[in-house]
Amino acid sequence: MLGRVSAPSTDARLGDDDIGHVDRPIGQAGRLASEHRDRFAFRAAPLDLTRPTRARQRLALPGRLFYGSAMRQILTGLVALLISAGALAQSDTETIMRARIDAAIADGLTPGLSASLLLADGTRIDHQAGLTDQRNNAPVEPETRFLSGSVGKTITALVAVQLADEGVLDLDAPVEPWLSGRDWWPALANHDGMTLRHLLNHSAGVPDYLEDIDFFLAGLTRGQRGFTPNETVGFIAGDGAEGPLGQHFSYSDTDYILVGLVIEAATGEAFYDLAQSRIIAPLGLSQTEPLQSRDFARLANGHRRGWFGLSPTARNGRLRRNLDHEWTAGGWVTTPQDLVTLYRALGAGGMFEAEGRTMRADYNAFEPGGAAGYGLGLYVRVTGEGTYRISHGGDFGGYRSAVLHDSATGLTLASQGNAKDFEAPGFNYELWQAVSQ
Repeated sequence: MLGRVSAPSTDARLGDDDIGHVDRPIGQAGRLASEHRDRFAFRAAPLDLTRPTRARQRLALPGRLFYGSAMRQILTGLVALLISAGALAQSDTETIMRARIDAAIADGLTPGLSASLLLADGTRIDHQAGLTDQRNNAPVEPETRFLSGSVGKTITALVAVQLADEGVLDLDAPVEPWLSGRDWWPALANHDGMTLRHLLNHSAGVPDYLEDIDFFLAGLTRGQRGFTPNETVGFIAGDGAEGPLGQHFSYSDTDYILVGLVIEAATGEAFYDLAQSRIIAPLGLSQTEPLQSRDFARLANGHRRGWFGLSPTARNGRLRRNLDHEWTAGGWVTTPQDLVTLYRALGAGGMFEAEGRTMRADYNAFEPGGAAGYGLGLYVRVTGEGTYRISHGGDFGGYRSAVLHDSATGLTLASQGNAKDFEAPGFNYELWQAVSQ
């Protein structure tokens, strides 16, 4: 594992479900659910089916026939009891989930909120609350969509890992052959010896273009014209490195723009086409769409904090600004239902289980030898012997997203809200804590 120069920022933009949210109490809803389950505990007296019973003697039935009939009745009762207990546990989980989400809306954390939970057995529990459009009092519905933000980095990394498995790319070879022809390459920080792994686990030290003043000023005068990947990287060319190559952690959207450029150069295909054929279509992510325009069906109105309260970043399915520069750093429109499908596929038994192992192995540790860090397109926390939790968050365009998969409980959970102020990673982590009790 790679070392880390300094502790990770608690900025929720990073999306780690654990940073700043370790060992939180499960809250009253979780305790009530636990107490509710305890009231239904029971003890059954041991049965001796070898002794004749008065009923058997009265009916004069053959012992073997009676034994089979009695055993069937007992087994039928036990199965019914197990089904009832399972239904009760699911009911408790759904009650906790609804209460937490409704409380978040009542507390004004975000105008609208949608969440999806996949249980270990594949059962899905969804809940939505609040408004997607406050002006028209339109509620958030199961089909309501949000910008994914940086959660989309998981898709980019997954495509890169697949190409590496096929021999098209090499995670540990220099990216220079794919990028050296770009005008900004000689001025790019840490370019000498930079590999795909450095970019994917944020140890490359390349500055983040989203935090560059020149990018910000250019956006004020550009109107609705987008930025090309070449242009976004150009904004930070010549800036100093954020840390030594391969020996630190510095989160940067530019890292993933560079990964996208490498993927397209190596394959000769458009990244979104590759992602569609390799990830989106096979998983049936029917609500997930590339962020390539301003108009999207069923898009919630996003919000930022303005001078007089919340200011919309989108209305009636139309973004106020062209945001397609996010591209391979997280340029997707999606739903919590699709996000949990994606993250479940990276776990045991999932469609992309093998890729998931690669993505969380040899993560860039936040502390030397630590149990948490950034892998390839996702945050990783080792929770025990052979168990782990993977996660990511997103903060983009007035929308917040978070998703996690926990191998120990088998739960996969995603939450999305339509306000930049909404701390989705923290909310999602605490909701997972509550429903996993």
